[in-house]
Amino acid sequence: MALIKCLDCGREVSSNAPACPGCGSPIASAVHAPHLPGERIPYSDQEVAVMLSKKKATNHLLHFFVFFLTCGLWIFVWPIVALSNTLENNKIDKRISEGRKV
Repeated sequence: MALIKCLDCGREVSSNAPACPGCGSPIASAVHAPHLPGERIPYSDQEVAVMLSKKKATNHLLHFFVFFLTCGLWIFVWPIVALSNTLENNKIDKRISEGRKV
């Protein structure tokens, strides 16, 4: 038995342990049967359960809210920018039509 570091949390773990007692991550050296280089080794049910428990869920409701919040923001910003540009363009057109003052 040797102590090795867990790849996930860095804690020292027995090389015979099937999983890290600190974080539950599977220990790669726990498989004792000799295997050919490049051969795929299936995970145990416990290892799969630990990996599945670490999956993160996506909050689609939050994405939906943020999408409509940003779209709603543009609904208010776009007319303000358009009005500002129109007023500035009207000032320039007026200066052009009046000509230079002598």
